[in-house]
Amino acid sequence: MSPLVSRIFLSPLAVILFSLAARASIDKLLALQPDMGLIAYLAQAQALFDITAAVALAGIGPGLAVFAARRDIDEYVLMRDALIWAMGLSACAALALLVATPAMNAWFSREIAPAGAPGALAIGGGLLSTIPGLFAALWSGRRERGKMIVLNVVSWAPLALAASGLFYPVSAPFFLAAQFFTLVAIAAWLCAPMLRDALARPGAAAAASWRQSPLKRYLLAGVSIGVMSPASIMWSRAELAHALSWDEVSQLQALWRTSEWVTGLAGSLIALVWLPRMAAATGRAAFLHQIVHTWKWICVPGALALALLWATQDVVIPILYSEKFLMPVAASGLFLLGDALRLASWVPLQGMFATERTKAVAIGEWLSLPLFAALLTVLGVKSLVGAGVCYIVTYAIYFAFNTWCIYRTPGRYKTAALEAEGSPAAAG
Repeated sequence: MSPLVSRIFLSPLAVILFSLAARASIDKLLALQPDMGLIAYLAQAQALFDITAAVALAGIGPGLAVFAARRDIDEYVLMRDALIWAMGLSACAALALLVATPAMNAWFSREIAPAGAPGALAIGGGLLSTIPGLFAALWSGRRERGKMIVLNVVSWAPLALAASGLFYPVSAPFFLAAQFFTLVAIAAWLCAPMLRDALARPGAAAAASWRQSPLKRYLLAGVSIGVMSPASIMWSRAELAHALSWDEVSQLQALWRTSEWVTGLAGSLIALVWLPRMAAATGRAAFLHQIVHTWKWICVPGALALALLWATQDVVIPILYSEKFLMPVAASGLFLLGDALRLASWVPLQGMFATERTKAVAIGEWLSLPLFAALLTVLGVKSLVGAGVCYIVTYAIYFAFNTWCIYRTPGRYKTAALEAEGSPAAAG
């Protein structure tokens, strides 16, 4: 392979585009099924999947990428600690969800999230997905993008086959079972070499205890984001379905998935390219330069792309889904404007991860999707336009909070700032 071709196919953009295309192809196959509500139902199951995995990956994942980019910790020790902490957290989340989901549905006398076999398969899949998620975070920090592409291909192919309905009628339990057993195979494939290395490693027993891992600093942020974001979006969908219908929730889900071609691409570029740069910045001035540079080169083009999506949604959404998934123009415009604010807020969010301001991350999480869910519930929103207004208000507040934290709190540059000012605290 020539250097030019290698640079193109192993670039961050190629990794992200393949991931988005893979997910879009599965969504398209599911959208072709007779039951329009299948998209929304699987999205609710995906929320259980996401809570189980994200409770670990939302914090430990960025932390792993940060320390992998700095290359100042042994890779074996780093991955060992990440797997121990992440799998422990995800297992606790899985057990809690298995008990809480049926109880929650009974309490509200309606299905907030799938229970029974579909719920168990989604939760089990989320637990197993923690393993490939951690390896992807490591490879992101190390910039080993070829491995990330291979992982995406191996993860996508069985699910696309299951969603196609070529061999078996597509249903939620069947698709979730295919996802679960795919992840069983992937987890075994990834962990086998590491277990073999651990047994052969002479210094494994003498390595520092996992209890002393610097990744512990990311646990609070991970729990906050990993629980609150998926749980809030699950509640928001259920609340809108209760006030409107599952068909309208499916329209919103289709819009969100379509906008992820912009927000997912831009957000992943921030995490893959600019998070390691922010983490490697040696001073506050260099760090803030990376923040402004990211806003300029990611968020401005992203906002323009979202505006273009709004203008062409009558063409784009039927291609990715079908005409029945089109939303009213006013409602889609409000949600896409909220997505532009959401994208802008991710830049200071990654900056807080890079500078280890994990408490601020955990606090700010309450001002994102949990605030949106609270507004929908308290205001009793009865239309997609009203929900879109709540979405904009939510992410305007979240963007303001994250930006304030970046500019008004020093993070890991506190010691350097105190020393520069000659503070007695620094001397002590």
